[in-house]
Amino acid sequence: MKNCYKILGVGLTATKDEIKKIYRQLALKFHPDRNPGNKIAEEEFKNISQAYEILSDDEKRKQHNFDLQQESQRAFEQQQAKDFQPSSFSVNWQYVIGVILFVIGLVYVANWSTSNKSKNY
Repeated sequence: MKNCYKILGVGLTATKDEIKKIYRQLALKFHPDRNPGNKIAEEEFKNISQAYEILSDDEKRKQHNFDLQQESQRAFEQQQAKDFQPSSFSVNWQYVIGVILFVIGLVYVANWSTSNKSKNY
């Protein structure tokens, strides 16, 4: 989904007048008559016109804001799920370290136990 605010370079709180002013500036810059044969400028002009059409209409802007919010929420949830998945490498190392510490503890207890038995009090 295209972010109309980014296309026009305005903030979420931009007024209709601010949007209109920016649109006119960009439309003049990228208009096909001013850039004959320039496919990039033509595509940019189309994007700018579509963004202006959405942001200048209250209902379309409201729907666009809702869609952006939903997309942002999905991206956030996906990133969190990705960040909180333990990698198998770290889980394996935690297991290995735990086993090593357990074995060291057993060896220590066995040595302590045998050294105390061999002492005559």
